[in-house]
Amino acid sequence: MKQIIYTEWLKVKNYRTFWAMLLLALIIIPAGNFMVADKFTENLQQLSKLVGNPFSFPDVWLTMASINSYISALFGLLLIILVTNEYTYRTNRQNIIDGWERKHFVYAKLFWLVLLALLTLVVATISAILVGTIYGNKPVSFEGYEYMLYYFLQLVVMLTIALLIGVLVKRAGLAIVLFVAYNMMLDQLLTFLLKRYVGTVGGLLPLQSGDELLPFPLVGKMVATGDHYDTYVYILAMLCYIILGIFLVFRKILKSDL
Repeated sequence: MKQIIYTEWLKVKNYRTFWAMLLLALIIIPAGNFMVADKFTENLQQLSKLVGNPFSFPDVWLTMASINSYISALFGLLLIILVTNEYTYRTNRQNIIDGWERKHFVYAKLFWLVLLALLTLVVATISAILVGTIYGNKPVSFEGYEYMLYYFLQLVVMLTIALLIGVLVKRAGLAIVLFVAYNMMLDQLLTFLLKRYVGTVGGLLPLQSGDELLPFPLVGKMVATGDHYDTYVYILAMLCYIILGIFLVFRKILKSDL
């Protein structure tokens, strides 16, 4: 595994586009958090008397996790670029020639998936602590931190989808279009249709499963929500999507030409 990680490091060490996109993706999280907190607190005086301050602990964990779930798509684009570059520049074939097994290619991309997800969780956690300290009126508390873990799980689902699309399509442009279309429109459209004509099962779609666990606090307190499954159902659904996505990636890489 050390050799795989070292090889991946050599691929991105001088890749300026990768570092620029990674930096931008990481900056967007605290920037988005502080921007929303600043705008809300300007008009929160009367509203806070009714629903409390969503930027105070412990509510800040849910608030920040909910906001982050809408601004993390750039990490998926970054993973797609890393995957499709392997096909564009034939580095995956060169790795096989140099002695890698096909499964090692998948391990390398799963390494990036896990690393990006963990790095995002760390940045999101630090951002939430800062927002809660600056805009809240209660001491730091990790009560309610499970919402950050729900966000992390949803992020892993999103990255798994990005990885699968990258492996199946192999071309960066088309893969990015498909990923953005699903992430921004198709998942929400299917959720709407299923909830309207089938029922609660519409909330079990890949990205929607995480959204069901991350309602924005003000909305949850002021607007009546529909029927929901228990929390463990959505968590189990996301785990199943992750396992299925990784299985399909392995199947594609092991069975098809590189």
